[in-house]
Amino acid sequence: MTYIQSNIGGRNENQDFYGSGQTKFGELIVVCDGMGGHNGGRYAAEKTVQIIIEEVSICIEINPGKALKGAIIKANSSIWQESNLNTSLKGMGTTVVALLITPEKAICCHVGDSRMYQLRNGKIIHRTFDHSQVYDLVRLGRITEEQARLSYKSNVITRSLGTKLTLNVEITNNLSYKVGDRFLLCTDGIWSMIPENQLIEMASEIGDVETITVNLIDKINTIGIGNGGNYDNLTAALVVMETNSK
Repeated sequence: MTYIQSNIGGRNENQDFYGSGQTKFGELIVVCDGMGGHNGGRYAAEKTVQIIIEEVSICIEINPGKALKGAIIKANSSIWQESNLNTSLKGMGTTVVALLITPEKAICCHVGDSRMYQLRNGKIIHRTFDHSQVYDLVRLGRITEEQARLSYKSNVITRSLGTKLTLNVEITNNLSYKVGDRFLLCTDGIWSMIPENQLIEMASEIGDVETITVNLIDKINTIGIGNGGNYDNLTAALVVMETNSK
């Protein structure tokens, strides 16, 4: 069971974009956070979501992990080429986090700082690790994750889709899941606004996926407005598993 919601937050334009679909492998959920002036960020995010879902759906590849990673690489090439051909789109790019749920396992690919959490009984089973300057410092043990979240450099990413011809896609290829597990995909407009323990608590609340997701978005909006209204776009996708992986 899946529910996705996006909100403009405190910006003039929502440059987040998302999509989901059923493929020959299973359900695919994609969340992107675009960047670039004019309409470039929105265009990059929307185009990336469309290409990834389409490519996974029509590919002849039999390995789901390779299919998903290949689709992201193809989207990167397409966005990069358009960026270089169209001066109004120059410099556009996007983050991406994509989750492919097959009967056997779940597969996650990500680029940038849009995240995927796998939750079980209110605890983190797996979480993607941001491609950003501050999270490089976390890896080195120089700062904590909470310090990274609060840093003024928290939005400086080191990897994005569409800004270079070559792309290093991080893949987690073998996630088992159980009935009741939850997968939360979200842009940095969500996770950057509240401490991680609060985010996990809210995403783990009892209730239907729509109510939980809407409450999370409403909470972030309330905080953002209370802090002066200058806050990012918000996108969250919540998936609750109804079967066990094989």
